[in-house]
Amino acid sequence: MKLRTVLSELGITDYVTGSDVNLDRDVIVFPGVPDEDSIAELLVLAPEDTRTPAPSFVGTTMVFCGKGQLDHNDQPWEFERAFMSLPRLHVYLDLQRKRLYQAFQSSYDIQRFADRVCEILGNPLMIVNSDRRLLASAGDFPENRADVLEEINQGYVSEEVNAEMEAAGILDDVRHAGHSIISENERFGQRWVTSIISFHHMEMGRFDMLEQGSPIRESDLELVDFAGSLAGIMIDKLGIAGERAGSGSSVLDDLLGATFANEKTMRAQLALSSMPIDETYVLVMLTGDREVSRTHLQRIAARVSGAFRNCLWTIRDGHLVVLIAIGGRTCVGWDAYERAERVIGQRKDFVSTLERNGFKGYVSEPFEQIGMTPDRYQQVIDLHAAHITGDALLAFFWQHRFSVLASMASTFGQLDMMLDKRVIAMSLYDRDHGTAYLDTAIKTVEHPGSPAEAAKALNVHRNTYFYRVNKIAELFFVDLKSGEDRLAVAFFTKFLDGMDNHLMFDVDQMSPAWKRAVGYSSKY
Repeated sequence: MKLRTVLSELGITDYVTGSDVNLDRDVIVFPGVPDEDSIAELLVLAPEDTRTPAPSFVGTTMVFCGKGQLDHNDQPWEFERAFMSLPRLHVYLDLQRKRLYQAFQSSYDIQRFADRVCEILGNPLMIVNSDRRLLASAGDFPENRADVLEEINQGYVSEEVNAEMEAAGILDDVRHAGHSIISENERFGQRWVTSIISFHHMEMGRFDMLEQGSPIRESDLELVDFAGSLAGIMIDKLGIAGERAGSGSSVLDDLLGATFANEKTMRAQLALSSMPIDETYVLVMLTGDREVSRTHLQRIAARVSGAFRNCLWTIRDGHLVVLIAIGGRTCVGWDAYERAERVIGQRKDFVSTLERNGFKGYVSEPFEQIGMTPDRYQQVIDLHAAHITGDALLAFFWQHRFSVLASMASTFGQLDMMLDKRVIAMSLYDRDHGTAYLDTAIKTVEHPGSPAEAAKALNVHRNTYFYRVNKIAELFFVDLKSGEDRLAVAFFTKFLDGMDNHLMFDVDQMSPAWKRAVGYSSKY
């Protein structure tokens, strides 16, 4: 039991405490031995270890001397009843705390914890994080509270409700008191307990309970505070405290998971963040070669946030995911590729953060509709899975889209459907005969209209180059003057890059029909 609870239960409002007395300190209350001049006395101990009372504890003896000495009190029997019930209340609160702790230990998520707390305390409750995202709600809220029911349906506390609480001074009162308080909504005639969840001296959200099923006493505030502290531990462990608590943006997390109830709520919550509305965005997923802790990712996120003025970040599946605004469109054409490369690639603080931490950034296609965030997140996941080689710290999706498509071709059937068999036959022939027909075709595509440049890139004479081009047409039926055939070579090359320069199947294990289809023969 808290010392402030003892004073509150006795109705003592006029008291003086020493400089070393903390009203939120846990105390032990039990009956003492009354002397012949008193009716009853209690010993209130402030122990160093509340688990085991010991004679060495220094406490304060509270003595109730009877009606004759309380003539100033209009109803001294009420004081006597409250005085004598303190030990019983102490036992009740201790048992309830143990039940709450057991609920905490047996809960695998915060919603289950909220359900158990609602059963124990007997009133509906809501748990929100620092971004005003609803983490859990439990119990039956009255139908006349459309505002509360809307919050539950939307998944966020609206700006109007939050502004109303701020204007009424409720949140400031809770912060000043350092513990939960009871307030009354005069419009609905309902009493609420409002508690701020703190962890390591940082606000992580709120724990609010409505007086609906069970009357709320001042002593119940201890239980609400204790439940809120347990919720804070769980929120910190799950990493869902929100952007304002340095744990990543709840808005971005919901965007990635496509969990917003509707676009109105999505845009309203996005407007409350640092992200501008109706611009062009990119998603960047940052990851390293080895697994790093969430704490380390949070430190990297702080540096990334400092590099970009308009961004949101969250940690998802062990990766740091950042949503960055790159401004609006400046021309009738699609200039977003250039803007993204300039905005992201030229931020020296961002690039140096990647370099120092051994990270690589995978950048999605730019997009203007914020509802496309989940699709763009899948893009960066696919881009990461493509195992882009090279020393570049940033991999832009539009520069590697064919490699991504190749890595996504998980079966032979998918690959077989997309690749031109003439080019495959050329590749297989080179492998078995040590020729360079495919490389010649590739260099021809890379240097259009310039045989001299293509020959130079191949390090061969022009006559040798022309001989190879003619043989390609003769052996493989690929005309490098044809736009369609050049596209087939370019497409195959990009796919080959995505497969780390090797085909996804063992040619020797393929059927004779397939080998005939691609013109393959081990006797080449």
